[in-house]
Amino acid sequence: MNELYANDTLAEAKRVFDKLSKTFEEEGINPTPINYLVWYAYLKGDNVALRKEMDEIMADPFGYHDREGRRLYEEYLRPCDDNEPQFDIAFRRLLNAIAKKFNEWSSKLDSETEQLAACTANLNDPNISADQIREITKIVLETAENMREDSEAMKEDVINSAEEVKRLREELVQAKAAVLTDELTEVGNRKAFNQAIVELTTSVEEDELKSVCLIMTDIDHFKRFNDEFGHLVGDSVLRYFASIMKRLATDNQTVCRYGGEEFAILVTNETLEEVAQKAEKIRSTLEHARLKRKGSERQIGKITASFGVACYRPGEEINTFIARSDQALYYAKEHGRNQVITEKDIHA
Repeated sequence: MNELYANDTLAEAKRVFDKLSKTFEEEGINPTPINYLVWYAYLKGDNVALRKEMDEIMADPFGYHDREGRRLYEEYLRPCDDNEPQFDIAFRRLLNAIAKKFNEWSSKLDSETEQLAACTANLNDPNISADQIREITKIVLETAENMREDSEAMKEDVINSAEEVKRLREELVQAKAAVLTDELTEVGNRKAFNQAIVELTTSVEEDELKSVCLIMTDIDHFKRFNDEFGHLVGDSVLRYFASIMKRLATDNQTVCRYGGEEFAILVTNETLEEVAQKAEKIRSTLEHARLKRKGSERQIGKITASFGVACYRPGEEINTFIARSDQALYYAKEHGRNQVITEKDIHA
């Protein structure tokens, strides 16, 4: 459909597609590829800005139509055709500016050096007069002062350029972080997860890490919060759940939003049992939370989550590793929810 969603699991894609097909029929929406992509993104819920705008469109009497779909696609979903990052362009322009200033300084230095050489040659003239010596001395002093000023100016330019390089580097770091951060929950996004799991499993293969385990979790009956209280409350629940995971995370954990209401936590150098204990702490903390709607004393009800835990086995495919954790999560859902299940529990 689009490389943005190329990593969605089959079950996740089918769930969204079933809802999408029903909505198209009810709303009379034309089944064009662009409409499918826009509505897939909307129903999946990852793109907060798109979802907010779609909510407003659906609340409008005129509703959704093909023209709106094309506009939303162009604004939020169209792949970027420009393969050269803006930071690369800015950095190259800066280097070109530095080179130009250096060439100008070098040319002036050559000219002033030639002038000093000429003065030296004139001083060697045995018939030179006192007035000529005074004139040559004046030229030498003026040239030396110009060279000093030019050198100071060049030094200042180099310092300013170094500061500009530092600023660009900091902006690049921030931009990279933003690309890997989920806008709603401010934890890692799916792209961050994909990168992290490859890096960590590779480190295990190369004996740089002892182990990496994966916690897959999602909120139980999350649809109820959206249906009963609306998307804004649903967003608040997701943000709160993410905040608990971030607060309880240690340096060896990577917390990411996997998609929708599902999250993934990668934990290194700990046993399956130790990782399960960490998951249990998150589960217990969430279970005892009592959230209220903003500006209201009404509580939104008990929030719980289910967890599946598995550890990477050297040599296996990453998808197999994820599937085992996902299977444990599914088992937790099917056998009562609000619990932590490890891959060992399934076969116990």
